[in-house]
Amino acid sequence: MITRYTIIVLWVMLAPTATLGQELTKSWPEQGAVLEGPLKSVHLWFDDVPDADAARIGISGATNDLAVRGLHGMGSNDLMGMVEGRMPDGNYVLSWRLPGSEGEIAFQVKRPEDHEEDVWEPPLDIGIVLYDGVEPLDVMGPLEMWMNAGPDNIRVHLIAENAGPVVLTTTSYPPALAPRVNAPWSFDDHPDLDVLMVPGGIGTLVEMDNPAMIDFLKTATQEVAVATSVCTGSGLLAKAGVLKDVGATGNKAFFDYLVAQGEADWQPEARWVESGRFFTSSGVSAGMDMSLAVVARFFGLDIARMIASSTEYVWNEDATLDPFIGNLNTAVPWVDHLKESFEPAGSAE
Repeated sequence: MITRYTIIVLWVMLAPTATLGQELTKSWPEQGAVLEGPLKSVHLWFDDVPDADAARIGISGATNDLAVRGLHGMGSNDLMGMVEGRMPDGNYVLSWRLPGSEGEIAFQVKRPEDHEEDVWEPPLDIGIVLYDGVEPLDVMGPLEMWMNAGPDNIRVHLIAENAGPVVLTTTSYPPALAPRVNAPWSFDDHPDLDVLMVPGGIGTLVEMDNPAMIDFLKTATQEVAVATSVCTGSGLLAKAGVLKDVGATGNKAFFDYLVAQGEADWQPEARWVESGRFFTSSGVSAGMDMSLAVVARFFGLDIARMIASSTEYVWNEDATLDPFIGNLNTAVPWVDHLKESFEPAGSAE
């Protein structure tokens, strides 16, 4: 006898089952990939929108397990995150789990004999060197990009010869009216750093003759995994003698002035130059392009692109594309005048 209850049971049994998970369509790393260095980020694509909050991704190896932090989507059907932990050569398995769906991806890490690796423990500690007359965007542009990686991945420290307020200004703005930013750290007491950045600005013209600045850069650049500069900051690095045999660039309008400060493989037509441990960039806004390249070096290209997108910035990923080469040396005739007219911090009191 078929009852109403039987009909309901049969309808439930025959009804289509909802799909709880998603099918993986693409991945980084790919199945069976052989990487020539540690994995910095993972990226998984699915045939439907994954739930980042419910997802679990981990990496296991022969000697240690690694965490994948900061899971989020870049598009509509993907998940990505940063890999946290050391990854010596060997075999690894990336496992992913979503509600009702899971899988594994096997890959290998095998460094070439000449591989040079940045040595650091997360978070990445970045020090930005400040001085009176530093260019505002040289500082704030990279600062914005790096801070968007999150405090678990990057911490930024502002450092000056003496801790305290520092004048931010441009070549056309009087220091007495310019805003100030506080540098909590001095040359003598700053935290241990993985990356050092030297911004540029009109104050560079004075700092070239500051023995404390030059001596600090000589030492500090040798103690970090990566040293960087923006704008005329590369002139300070050259004056410190640390750019010998290093590819370098700087603000195009002041280019020959920078070249005169010290030996380097100077490259006039470049948005930024990555040369071993050194990243040097062209003028002002180029520092944002360079800072994202630093992110890509330590955390992978996907993370750098994610930060650019989240800040609504069009990242110039081509380091050789320099749209401002037409400004080459246009400010060099005015260097002496700019230096003489710049008022030190004391006059702003």
